[in-house]
Amino acid sequence: MGLRDIKTTERNGSVIGICRVRDEDEVMMITAKGQIQRIAVRDVRVIGRNTQGVRLMNLDVGDTLVAVKRIPKIDGAAESNGEEEFTEPEA
Repeated sequence: MGLRDIKTTERNGSVIGICRVRDEDEVMMITAKGQIQRIAVRDVRVIGRNTQGVRLMNLDVGDTLVAVKRIPKIDGAAESNGEEEFTEPEA
């Protein structure tokens, strides 16, 4: 016996990845044709087990999802403007 997390059908396709996330994290999804979408986990509707899932991304005809990655929250000043902080090395 096992635990069913999602029903896979022709409508929603195969499971390509699973990642544990927290509300403050973001998720990045990448397709075979190079489409990238990044969303906040807190914006994803919570549903029960044994369902067909929630649509997060619309794909072009013939495109497939190839990766899903968790992007953890980064603490500090770099988070405020979305850019990494750069410090020039001392000579």
